Amino acid sequence: MSWEEIDGASVDTEGAKKQLKNRQAEAAELAKAYSRCFDSDEGKKVFADLNQRFIYNNDTSFGSSNINYEAAYHNGEAGVVKFILNQINQAKII
Repeated sequence: MSWEEIDGASVDTEGAKKQLKNRQAEAAELAKAYSRCFDSDEGKKVFADLNQRFIYNNDTSFGSSNINYEAAYHNGEAGVVKFILNQINQAKII
């Protein structure tokens, strides 16, 4: 590729901006859906259980046969709950 080709290359900035706005709108709508889902009494109850089960009571025993694997597994479980919490918090900001 030469400098002339690079200089002459057209960049569709308007199309890129439109795609970005669409992705942001979709992400905002998804965050609001998470918030609505866990805003009901049942949703709050389920989310409280998820917190207890996968964050607060999710310890890895030092006697585990493969402690690194088990710790990573529990971290992944907690990550899902943290993602849900992040979506709920994002919906409040939007």
